[in-house]
Amino acid sequence: MRISYFPNQIAQNGHPVLTAFLQSCCHHGHETVADSMTADLAVIWSQVWAGRMRGNQQVWQSYRSTNRNVIVLEVGGLKRGTTWRVGINGVNGVADFGSYPANSNRAQQLGLQLRPWQQGSKIVICTQRSDSEQWNGMPNHEAWLDHVIATLQQHTDRPIVIRPHPRARLQRQWPNVKIQLPVHITGTYDDFDFESGIATAWAVVNWNSNPGVQAVINGVPAFVGASSLAAPVGNLDLASIENPLRPDRQQWINGLAHTEWTVAEIAKGLPLEQLMLGKTFQTTI
Repeated sequence: MRISYFPNQIAQNGHPVLTAFLQSCCHHGHETVADSMTADLAVIWSQVWAGRMRGNQQVWQSYRSTNRNVIVLEVGGLKRGTTWRVGINGVNGVADFGSYPANSNRAQQLGLQLRPWQQGSKIVICTQRSDSEQWNGMPNHEAWLDHVIATLQQHTDRPIVIRPHPRARLQRQWPNVKIQLPVHITGTYDDFDFESGIATAWAVVNWNSNPGVQAVINGVPAFVGASSLAAPVGNLDLASIENPLRPDRQQWINGLAHTEWTVAEIAKGLPLEQLMLGKTFQTTI
């Protein structure tokens, strides 16, 4: 199979990940070619259509419109900077992560630990980037916040804090709502210490990005969209903000551990084998 990659359309921290993935493709007998729009399958970095990755939107649309698959590599959320998400035809809950055993102990191998459910006081709303495919079909951030805040205030008197995405700054404020401004964390590419920020949280509201997943792992109920990876153990209706679900999460975390991989595991071909297990891919003639 011919697999196309796009070396100039990738974030700086993604180069070792892409190199490892291409190494695994060659090891499994696939041909890799740069910048081809006619290959059998494409691999791109993230679905943020901005900066270096802006051209990936054309790749995505061209391949998917002709029923060809796209593997998406991106920053992970389980072991930030150590594990990287690898899925087919989307990101987060929309992606296909392949087949894996339900009783896997991979979560334990990665050292993932579920904290007990907590019952704090504040509600933390985490926004996302609008220039990403995962926000496709959604209103602009401030309109979404209008709806979320109004709905929450109908059903609770708890304090509300907005944590805006560092690259999606807000242009206005809301009455009786605090905005937590991002401050860069030295030595990382993050702008929030998420775990300390939700240490006293009753719930986290997030559509479908990493904060919803991190909240559930840290014992905070998450109110998310159906396309979130946290949806199976999350809450989909803001009207139940005072009575959030706190289900058993062990099976969920076992499966979630199969969405992200270290660079060494990617180079060995572990995610590639999982993605292609039982699948038939269209090939060019």
